[in-house]
Amino acid sequence: MGRAYRKPKEGDDAKGAAPMRPKPWPLPKGAGQNPSTPEQSPTKPPSRRAGSRRLPAAQKQDDAAGASRPAPAPAPAPAPVATASAPASSPSSPEFEELGGRAKAADGTWIAWELVRPVRAPGRPKAPLLVLVNGLSNDGFQWRGLLPTLRKNHAVLSWDYRGHGCSENPRDVSAVSIASLADDLEAVMLDVNARRLAKTSRVTVVAYSMGCQVALEWCRAHADLVDGLALILGTPQRSMDAALLHPLLADLAAALMGAFPTLFGLLWQVIFFLAWATSVVSHPVARRLRLVNVPRADFAPFYRHLRRVHGGAYVRMLVSGQRHGAMDVLELMNRREVPSLVVQGGRDFSVDAKTGAATRRAAPRAHHVFVPDACHAGMIGKKDAIGAALEEFLDAKMEAAEFHKKRLMDVTGMTVSPPDSPPKPEEGEGTPVR
Repeated sequence: MGRAYRKPKEGDDAKGAAPMRPKPWPLPKGAGQNPSTPEQSPTKPPSRRAGSRRLPAAQKQDDAAGASRPAPAPAPAPAPVATASAPASSPSSPEFEELGGRAKAADGTWIAWELVRPVRAPGRPKAPLLVLVNGLSNDGFQWRGLLPTLRKNHAVLSWDYRGHGCSENPRDVSAVSIASLADDLEAVMLDVNARRLAKTSRVTVVAYSMGCQVALEWCRAHADLVDGLALILGTPQRSMDAALLHPLLADLAAALMGAFPTLFGLLWQVIFFLAWATSVVSHPVARRLRLVNVPRADFAPFYRHLRRVHGGAYVRMLVSGQRHGAMDVLELMNRREVPSLVVQGGRDFSVDAKTGAATRRAAPRAHHVFVPDACHAGMIGKKDAIGAALEEFLDAKMEAAEFHKKRLMDVTGMTVSPPDSPPKPEEGEGTPVR
């Protein structure tokens, strides 16, 4: 499933037009044709990473009372991965390779992922992993302008929600929730780990919009693996309160969509089509209403992707996002002194002043950045300001990690770092623990 498909060409970042991934994605051999639903996959029980555990003080939340969280999806067995050949690169001109694949979710849905990593010279350690978590109805286009910053010192892993981007439509729409999407993220990382493509024992998570809730829900069960956390233009809880101006209206909307999911799923499909078809007119109106402050040309990928979004999955995510809360996880991450960044925008309709203040109280140790002119599309319209905040955060996080590493080596008397990973087992010995 994993394979390298393209080495970025010089000037891609400047042009801003190069897609993050090709379509369609590869599927396992014998699994059917894309984008039809594959029925077979070479799988084995995934190995768990040392230290991965649920935070004891945090309680699991889901849409329905008493609903049980699905187990993490099994990861496909390691398969040979063809890597892109690249010449030796200088520090001023690094070479990157892009690999893609799919992991199987708990309900059998195929989740598409992409990994962009520096070409690794023999004997050099793998780059630390940075995982991106998209916003609702996004397929990752909003990260493109920030890729040069994100991949400077990291391997960058991105993935698509069920019913979004290159992922399959959900096999079981009723199973879509913030909790199940967090499990999809874990399935993706288990798949990447099984293929030995990146170090997943410590990860930095960068999330946008509703992805903030998904990221925090993943942190609920895997806090010991988090090396850093960045929440950009999103809220940890009740995602529709600010957009609908009042909690009662938001709860009423969630109740109606939860009661009639099929009807609202079809309604959203119509709305998505009309938004794409009339974007030439509707986008200037949205700019007049100050909902967005970016040119239509820069926002065109969003409108094109709306035609692909699965209405049923979108409804379930909206309902789950309104009923979900992860402020307790943010508080616990703050007490554990996990390096954190919170970016809020002055024109962001999804986060009101009350929620912003609650987020600052929950994470007083985090680095809080307020961008006055940033709307909810601020990662495009204000990418320089947000990129600068991310770069400062990532540099400070790595500097702190190096300091603690040196201090540990001084205390223990070690002269060299521990090996990057244990020797690769022979075929049949099982999947390595990440």
